[in-house]
Amino acid sequence: VAGTGNGVSLRLFTAKPEIETILSLVLQGNIAQMSDAAFIKGLKQWIRFGASEAVQTGDGLYSITSGNPSVPRWLGSTMFDMLFSEKTESDKYAGQTRSSSGMAVFVSAVDDKTHWIEAGRCYERFARQATALGIRNAKPGGRSACHAATTGRLPGDEWRAAQPGGAIWARCSHAAIAQARFKCCAGLDLQVVC
Repeated sequence: VAGTGNGVSLRLFTAKPEIETILSLVLQGNIAQMSDAAFIKGLKQWIRFGASEAVQTGDGLYSITSGNPSVPRWLGSTMFDMLFSEKTESDKYAGQTRSSSGMAVFVSAVDDKTHWIEAGRCYERFARQATALGIRNAKPGGRSACHAATTGRLPGDEWRAAQPGGAIWARCSHAAIAQARFKCCAGLDLQVVC
């Protein structure tokens, strides 16, 4: 089933109290992430603020892929310092989460690189299949979501304390939740090759 893999399970949440619980974990993770100077420095170095820089380096995160303008590095770097903060990121995550109909959380059985990669692959299969079905979905955040889910407990997860693992979260529309539940309950394999 799309969203599951070797040591990775998919949990779908549609109840507002559950979504708020997940949001609180994500916000805790965001605070930890934004307090990490090495993370901020690395992210800023990895962002390619302009088209020529993106083409020249051939790597990194091109700024326009996250909805930001393409500008020269000197300007992008200055804007980053002025606008990128724990509050702006937390506000963004809260807005995105609260406007979503549901949350899909990909939970790995073990918190290690192998399982992080597998969780990422499961998310990609889920997202690709949802997109192929015309279902809107998004994976906001990054490390903060993973960190939050490894340090907190998801709704209904009394076993999590004994089996800490990593997680990736995604926002979904009502159609995505209904489609995912229907397909999973019908036992159909939604996996696509990454």
